[in-house]
Amino acid sequence: MQKFSPCKESVKKCIMERPMTFMKLVSETQCASETVEKYLTQFLKEMIIKQKKGKFRIIFSPKIEKEIVQFYELLLNPTIKAIVIVLLKSQCPLSQIELVSITTKSNPSISRGLKELLDKRIIQRNYHAPYSTYGIHNKKEVFEKLDKTYPEIKENFDKFELEHPQPKIFLEIHQ
Repeated sequence: MQKFSPCKESVKKCIMERPMTFMKLVSETQCASETVEKYLTQFLKEMIIKQKKGKFRIIFSPKIEKEIVQFYELLLNPTIKAIVIVLLKSQCPLSQIELVSITTKSNPSISRGLKELLDKRIIQRNYHAPYSTYGIHNKKEVFEKLDKTYPEIKENFDKFELEHPQPKIFLEIHQ
């Protein structure tokens, strides 16, 4: 019987629970990056885990669906994560102007994030001439994905306060 080191067990346990970036794995396990890399190489050879390389190196269990890994990767972008959280928290669809003021992200950044979320069919666009509002297409499904990728967001969701700094003024002009 082979004896596992605490780091090896910790690395394996973290990866099997949910997808994560290499640096997040190092942080969660509190093991040296060289040690984590050594075990990842071993696990990859044994096909116990998979990895996806892109802008970030994402390590995950082969049992996790591709869609979940893609959702995790998408939410690595802080603007997209902010948009998703705000739209989940909001009771009604929000305009781009409202998202800019609530998230304090730039207008071009919000615009790129909305386009990406529309392309992935996570949000829907509601047209109201001369502006549009955006809402989460299926909140239940997004919460299920958050549970598998970012459980800390789901667990602390009630603590998140949605502040509306009066952006509706811009929208009332067109009504």
